[in-house]
Amino acid sequence: MDPTAQDKLRDKLADYVEDAHALESSVVDNLDTMIGTIDDPKLKEVLQRNRQVSRQHVERLKQRLEHLDRGTPVRKRIEGMALSLMKGVSDVLRTDASGKVGRDAYLLAHTQVAAYELLGRLAEAAGDTQTAELAREHLAEDKSCADEVAAQWDGFFEVTLAGWRDGATEKTTATV
Repeated sequence: MDPTAQDKLRDKLADYVEDAHALESSVVDNLDTMIGTIDDPKLKEVLQRNRQVSRQHVERLKQRLEHLDRGTPVRKRIEGMALSLMKGVSDVLRTDASGKVGRDAYLLAHTQVAAYELLGRLAEAAGDTQTAELAREHLAEDKSCADEVAAQWDGFFEVTLAGWRDGATEKTTATV
């Protein structure tokens, strides 16, 4: 590959690492909100473990960005915070919160899986073995998180059903 094409590939790789960092930061914010809407201790614990994994990913990606001479991507972080804020407001106002928290946590984990599938491939193409290895590690951890959420579908459904039975069809207090 000619040097100009290789430079473009490395720039694109750094962009993808920035995107993954912003995604993970947003996931942490979203999980914080979700945890505040769940009362069931087992479900809360699952979400807290997923949040801890994402926090670790944020730190590792930050280190990769520093290695790639990119630093912390402020613009993408602000965009992620804005999206998290909008989602947080909708979480507070929506009905069937517990079941939808399960759905959203599952979707977030699979969004992370997709991001690391692409990041790993791009890192390999760019010849960046460290980023490729990081992507593989994060991919495995996020697949595990998705599986852990999926193993709780009955629990998410039961707390939703209990809310319907109790007549609690709306979230009336904000716990962010």
